[in-house]
Amino acid sequence: MSPYAKELNAIIIGAGPAGIAMAYRLKHGLGFEDFTIYEKLDGVGGTWRTNTYPGCGCDLKSVLYSFSFNLNPNWSRELCEQPEILQYMDDTVDKFDIRKHVHCSVECVGAAWHADKSKWEVRLKDIQTEIEYSRFASVFVSAVGAISFPRDVKFPGMENFKGDMFHTARWNHSVSYKGKRVAVIGNGCSAAQVVPAIAPDVAFVKQYARSGQWYHERPNHYYNALDKFLFKWVPLWQRSLRLRIFLEADDETATYFPTPSGVKARKKMEAQSTKYICSMTPKKYWEVLIPKFPLGCKRRIFDPGYLESLNRKNVELLPEGIKEITETGIVSTSGIRDDFDIIVLATGFQVSQFLTPMHIVGANGMALHDQWKECRGAQAYLGTYVHNYPNLAILFGPNTFPANNSALFACETQVDYAIKSLFKPLLDHRASVIEVKQSAEDRTTNAIHSGLQNTVFAGDCSNWYMGDFGRNAASWPGLARSFWMATFFPDWAAFNMSGGSSLWPLFAFKRWLRTMSTVLGNLNPVKCEQRSPTH
Repeated sequence: MSPYAKELNAIIIGAGPAGIAMAYRLKHGLGFEDFTIYEKLDGVGGTWRTNTYPGCGCDLKSVLYSFSFNLNPNWSRELCEQPEILQYMDDTVDKFDIRKHVHCSVECVGAAWHADKSKWEVRLKDIQTEIEYSRFASVFVSAVGAISFPRDVKFPGMENFKGDMFHTARWNHSVSYKGKRVAVIGNGCSAAQVVPAIAPDVAFVKQYARSGQWYHERPNHYYNALDKFLFKWVPLWQRSLRLRIFLEADDETATYFPTPSGVKARKKMEAQSTKYICSMTPKKYWEVLIPKFPLGCKRRIFDPGYLESLNRKNVELLPEGIKEITETGIVSTSGIRDDFDIIVLATGFQVSQFLTPMHIVGANGMALHDQWKECRGAQAYLGTYVHNYPNLAILFGPNTFPANNSALFACETQVDYAIKSLFKPLLDHRASVIEVKQSAEDRTTNAIHSGLQNTVFAGDCSNWYMGDFGRNAASWPGLARSFWMATFFPDWAAFNMSGGSSLWPLFAFKRWLRTMSTVLGNLNPVKCEQRSPTH
């Protein structure tokens, strides 16, 4: 580290939605540009660049699944697919001049806190050259997201298969599935999108799914020219629609809680889902498809044409697991043998394994994942801060996942919290090192898990919410709006703060004046005086 590198700077890992939101707020909200984003992929977009499998899309309306600072009047339809969402992410980065801060094809291997320097040493690896190096930063932000590291499964004999095998998040587009026999292992959202997308072109597709899912109708209105005109030119039109979608989604979350009204609403929605499943599929699949667990125990699926595809002669659903993978195909748990040309692993992601596979070492010399093992799973104060890891912020961290709402809303809420509770105090010289207290972290974590008891997330089903130690490290135990309220005002008593200056209020006022002048300047740009051309 250069001896002159004493000014505040930040390193952000990940250029997905969370990293983009953080970059926007730092650059355009604080006027702070001393940050660098490192992204292991070859471009921005995060999960929307990783997942390119056929049929990949979003099950939340795009008007809400978008950044509050960059509403898009040109969405083609209510529920957009991966290429359009990725293009939106790319356009956002260019619109707000963020791309120059991004270094692509660089993976974060790990990081360690140096107390003597009050800096993080972040270890990086250039994927193209395989050169490893370090960079130092005052603030270390993990924006790697949760749907970024595929959950690799091990079946006996996998290494013997002679055909093509890949995870949905590592879809091999050089392999044609047209006219081929394809196996799809898994029954989550990605499987439900892949099966109907490839069914018209394959010779045969067989899905291995050990349990049912709650499926719901997925109407997908295409926006016409009038819709787009209103979005673009009528003030607050799109924002009012966005708010209505948010509130409707949040209100539906109540069906996951053990209140009398929640139980009643959940039973009603389960009945609606059961009726929909039976109306769309052959009777032979009803017992297989209709779950035995409560609605919400697993993530609900808004049907992208999957149920209708089960009526096709070349599509089969087998409610069994995998006993063995042979050179030519699969043997199910009951001994049914089938040959395949392609095996697709729709087995999800390591959602509860936060910051995987980075090796983060804190102020006490302990690796973060080892500390989390002592805690029986990942935990963080309001999903953002971990004791022993000063000046570290985790975006989309433990117990921040909105049960039924926009992940981008959760990301922006957490970014706003990190700005208020970490970046502003550091920029204002209120402190040079900020670390959450262990007592505050444990207290809020216990409250979160107490709130999750008796909810549908604790139901008798296998889901990605649960970690290795039986704790739900993913879900927020309330409405999305309650997470916003919990993080709106930082509780300074929850933090240990050291360094800084007693004159920090003056620095804060100076920063506020600078920020306001920038905002006003953007609202009232100076117009150049028009002059006649010189001859």
